[in-house]
Amino acid sequence: MGRLADAKVNPHHFIDLALAAVRNTLEELMVEGIKYERLEGQAYDMMLFESKELIGYLDKIVEVNNSIYDGVIFQSEVERGFAEALDRREDVKLFVKLPDWFEVDTPLGKYRPDWAVVMVDGEQEKLYFICETKGSKDPTKLRISERLKVESGRAHFLALEVPYVVETSAAELSPERVRLDRE
Repeated sequence: MGRLADAKVNPHHFIDLALAAVRNTLEELMVEGIKYERLEGQAYDMMLFESKELIGYLDKIVEVNNSIYDGVIFQSEVERGFAEALDRREDVKLFVKLPDWFEVDTPLGKYRPDWAVVMVDGEQEKLYFICETKGSKDPTKLRISERLKVESGRAHFLALEVPYVVETSAAELSPERVRLDRE
């Protein structure tokens, strides 16, 4: 790589950078070609929504009407704005901020998707999908580990035949967009 001389200047820093580069490459290789398969007789127990209590700080809860709770916990201003916008949309019949215990196993560790949404299009067809909110749709603006977990999540929900979208705002959501991302 032509940077061996840098190792003599600051060996500790050089090793840290080299290790980070190797880890990033390894994680990319682990996610490339990832494939999830349904296992017969196994399903995610949705009863956890009824038996687990949601706990959050009052300053991190936005009041909503179209969810299973009166309020939605948010972790960022992007999520707060997203919840408020979803709540105002007439075509969004129900949305849930998925709790911390809702996790998808990936080669890189646990991934927690943001939202489950039910939307109705003009023909009254119900669309169920998972939505991840990010500040940017540009994958190069995400941390590598974050981008790779999103890719793993997409592969997971594709195997379950559940549409999965990444959005920066609720205004961009449409039945056509959800159907397009399903393919």
